[in-house]
This record gives sequence, C-alpha cells and structure tokens, in this order.
Amino acid sequence: MQKKKLHIKSALTLATSLYTIHVQAQINVNLPAANITARTDYQQNFTSGTYTSALGLLPTIGVKSNTANFSNTLGGNGPAPLNLAHIKLVSINNLTVLGTFTEIALSTTNQNIFAAVASVASGTVLNNLRLATAGFTWVAGTYTAELFFLAPGLLGLGNVITPATHTMNIIVPSFITPLTTAGTTSILVNNLSFYRTPAGISTSKAISLTNTVNYRPSLQTGNSNFSFSTALPHNSLPVTPVSSVATTLTAIPTATPITLSTTAQGLTPVAGLAVPTNNSQTLNYAFSIDATKLKAGFLQAGTYSVPITYTWNKPTATYPTGTLQAQDAGSLEVVVSDLSEIIANQSTVNLTFSTASHYQNGVNQDMPAHLKLSKTTPYNVYVRATSANFASGVNSVPLNVMRIGPMPGQTGMQTVTLSATAQQLINGADPVIDRSLNIRYSIPASETSKLLNKPAGTYTTNIIFSFVAP
Repeated sequence: MQKKKLHIKSALTLATSLYTIHVQAQINVNLPAANITARTDYQQNFTSGTYTSALGLLPTIGVKSNTANFSNTLGGNGPAPLNLAHIKLVSINNLTVLGTFTEIALSTTNQNIFAAVASVASGTVLNNLRLATAGFTWVAGTYTAELFFLAPGLLGLGNVITPATHTMNIIVPSFITPLTTAGTTSILVNNLSFYRTPAGISTSKAISLTNTVNYRPSLQTGNSNFSFSTALPHNSLPVTPVSSVATTLTAIPTATPITLSTTAQGLTPVAGLAVPTNNSQTLNYAFSIDATKLKAGFLQAGTYSVPITYTWNKPTATYPTGTLQAQDAGSLEVVVSDLSEIIANQSTVNLTFSTASHYQNGVNQDMPAHLKLSKTTPYNVYVRATSANFASGVNSVPLNVMRIGPMPGQTGMQTVTLSATAQQLINGADPVIDRSLNIRYSIPASETSKLLNKPAGTYTTNIIFSFVAP
C-alpha cells in the first residue's frame, strides 16, 4: 500500500500595530513674591529636552506656544499674555556653541532662538526664561502654556529635539505684605475750634501693601480705654474709652466705618478688597473724634494712647483655601495741647447813680453770659483793674467801691473787691470748653459814701480777666 505524504503549509501572520508616543515635559516656574513686589524681572534656566544632531546639518532651534496665552489652571484672575515670557538659548551639551543667540518674546509663531554656523554635537538643550513681571497684575494661582521646540536643520532634515513639547507652569504664590510700618498715628488737638466744629478732628494713616490675593483689613486695640500721661496740672486722670474714636478707609467705596474696640473689626465686607493693579495699594485709615466725644473724653491736656493692631486677612474661600494673614502693630495717640481762652461778650459795663435811692441802697449791674471760658487744664480766674482808681479827668473814685462776683444761680465763683492787684474769682476748676459765666458788678450801699461830693461825670477803668495772676 502506497503511503501518501501529507504536506501542511503553516502560515503565521503577525499583526503589528504602530503607536505614536507623545512625551510632554513640565517646566515649573515659581515666581517669587519679591519680584512681584519690586516689579522686577525674574530669570530661571530650564532644559527643553535633548538635541540630536544629524551629521553635517546646520541646525536652527525655534520655539513657539501651541496655546494662545498662559491660561489659569488654578486660582488666577484671567489669562496672562504669552509675551511676558522671554526665552533665550544658553547651551547645548553643556557647551556654549558658536552661532547666533536671540532672546524672543514667546508667541504662537515659531521664532528662532539659535542659528548654527557649524555642526553641533547632540546633548541637553539649556534655555533661559526671563519673566517680565511689571506689565501684569499677578493673582495667586497657576498659569499654563504649551511650548513646542523644533530643530529642523538645513532644508528641514534630520535634527530633532526630544521631547519637543513642554508644559510651562508659572506658579504665583499667595501673599499679603505690608510695605510700610504702622508706627504711631497722632491726632493733634491743638486748637479750640476742634471742640466747636461738630465733625471734630481727624487724621489719616497711610499703609502700603502688596498682595496677590483678596484681603479684608481690620483693626483692634490692645486696651478698652486710652492710657493717659501728662506733665501738666490735672485734678483727676481721665478715663476715655477707645470707642470715642471712629475709623474708616477713605477712597474705598465698600468701606465699613467702625468705632475702635478690643475686638477685631473688619473695615470692608467679608469679600474684602480685590488684588489691585500692579499688585500694590495704599490704604488710608482715617481716625476721627467728633466734637461731642472730644468734650466728653479729651478735655484734659496730655497724651492719650492705646496699642492698635492692623490685620489683613484673606477670605477663607478665596484661592488657595484656608487662612492667610498679615499683621502689624502700632499705636494711636491723641495729643491735647494746653489751650486757653477768655472772651468778654460785653465790653462795657455801666453802673449809674442818678437817684437818691441809688446812694441809699447801692447799685447792681447783672451781665448774663458775660464771659466765655475754655481751658484744657484746671484753671483759676483772676480779675484786676489796670489803674489805681476810677478816673474822670482829674477826679477819681477808689477801686474798692466795686464788687465783682456771680449773678444769682451762678456757681463756682466768689465775690471779690476790685483792686489793681489780681483777685481770684475761681479756684481750681476742671477743664472746660465754652463755659459761660454770669457776672454781677455792684457798688453796695456800704461803699456809696465814697461817691459823695464827687463831681458829676463818667468814672472809668479797664478791667482784666485772666487765668493767671500777673
């Protein structure tokens, strides 16, 4: 039996799939707060992959962005323009190579950063990034653009950079930094008009800050009352609450006025103030005391002072989430000068003797609101005549016929006999603003005999009221 051979032809088919693998590198640029504050350029070297040379080909190396701008991937406040980034070739394979190095402002158009005049060995490509900070308001977050590097060589053959695509992230830190110290803010009460004008007195403290996040300014004092010091006379130590002082931010439409307290109080709504143009802003803190509170708490001359803390808080919901705070300690002082004033509202006082009863009973002349006194230290009031007698031509009447003292109902004053030597009407009264005195001038019946046998006429002298005995 003839055997048959079975021939089996086996075919093995291998399917090959081709994958294009895209490698993308990360370039992280941590922009320092100092450069944002100073508005100075920041520079950083970075590698853009490996250059592979094709023998005999003269390369050019170019770069462009595949995205229209640096877009926000975290935080931020809108895109940043590409031309903030300036790129320049530093070296290839750790060697500064012969050729033309050009710094370019990044754009979506390919621009050469290197053109060779001879073949270049393969190796790592090192570039320099110069980031211009002055032309942009930086808000905390991450700004991202895709960079593409290419090195086609002469006629577009052979040379490559791998990886060609890079993601550049500009990382902007969150910070709030005061640029000026709080120091001491002084309210100088050096004129009585502040007590008389309803608005009182105010002063302003300017504090500059730089920041990349929203913030809410607040204030608080270290004590509930002002401490007081003086080298001037005083009857008692004043106790003046810090709530006598009102505070607000000027030129801020959303400002919230407060009165000072030991509790921190915000000067704006919770959302705070937005990051300002060019990341810098000057806040003007206005401190004011109205006339009513000046009279109630700041009559005594001296220095009233309290520690005060300025705080700037990032709202917790603002990127990045969580707390961020800056503080500065200072003080507020109200300096009251030793101020004094006496005004006579009527410049002439007449006592007339024209009937027999005047000589029998004496004469009184009441002068309501005759004097108005203001003094920021305890005070005495004296009165004296400027001459030795009342005179009418060559005739005279002795000064001691006249008494000067309070009208009925007027308190805190005694009656004195007029003299060329200062006599004390008021002793050690508390500081006061615009105290009105009702004065009685009189010649009592006991003194009218000194007027008898005097020629008719007007007998005069000048009378001086003063706080000191000259």
